[in-house]
Amino acid sequence: MKQRVYEILYRELVENYANSKGRTNTADFWLTISAISFIYGLITCITGLVSYIPYGYLYAVSFGGGILIVLSILLCLPTIMLMARRLRDSNNDPMLIILLLVPILGWLALFYLLCKRTSPIQAQPDISNNDANIYNNEVSVYKNEGNVYNNAANTLQKQSVSGVFIVGLLVLGWLVNSAGSAMINHNFMVEEFAYSNLEPSALTKKANRLLESETATTEARSIVRTYYENLGKEDYHGAYRQLSVREMERYGTFELWQQAVAKGQYPKVETIRLDYVSQDKEDDFTINYTGFKVTFENGQEPVLVRLYDAGKGWGIVSIEDVEED
Repeated sequence: MKQRVYEILYRELVENYANSKGRTNTADFWLTISAISFIYGLITCITGLVSYIPYGYLYAVSFGGGILIVLSILLCLPTIMLMARRLRDSNNDPMLIILLLVPILGWLALFYLLCKRTSPIQAQPDISNNDANIYNNEVSVYKNEGNVYNNAANTLQKQSVSGVFIVGLLVLGWLVNSAGSAMINHNFMVEEFAYSNLEPSALTKKANRLLESETATTEARSIVRTYYENLGKEDYHGAYRQLSVREMERYGTFELWQQAVAKGQYPKVETIRLDYVSQDKEDDFTINYTGFKVTFENGQEPVLVRLYDAGKGWGIVSIEDVEED
């Protein structure tokens, strides 16, 4: 059976790479589709396993995703041709493949057509002013060709792999794909949690690399923590020093800023989580940006504290309400 599977896949995906004129029976079609699904699932599963390597999540996802993109490009044309041959084999117009563009109903109709059994060739020769004998000869030729094909189709159907094997391969492909996707999603949540808490992770490493400093995000978080600690102690001068020059200029004077913030309530901070980092470069001038989501112990609405560093240290540039996702 192993040799037979290789022969079918080679014929359908390589030899008939761009051939839409032939025919593909039901068993060979679904075997090919199942094999493609299994390969996709296997790559996804391997990517999920590799993503467990410390600091390897981004590399694993990028490399695995790149392989899947290249594979999709390579298999796009042969898959379309495969579907066209399957439609012709069931005596349907190959142009019905356009049903792929119709969501839900079109997909269901196309699925039904692709599952139909092989239909015999129905010859319809043109009748013009030909002699009756010539016509009869032509009909006989078409019938013979049809019989030859139908016999060949029946033989191929018998020689094809069993339906149990095809279904098993399809289910196995689904299982490994689901397992790989679950591992990737799990590791993404682990990476995201570590990133927001400035713990070692691939995302944290990428953020530090972008800011060109291993301590930049830690220093920025300490600015936010100091700001709210000083506000809680009503040390407004200490909190004011954590602001950026831009934010100070927005209020004009310390007294006006103090009047604005003194009206609010500042409970104890519960968590300070990194939300984003970015960087702008203009010639030799670099500005780093970062934002932290701050939550409070009394259940007060969280806020997003934005900071920037233009080379003179981090400073708070704005404090905004957190937008709902």
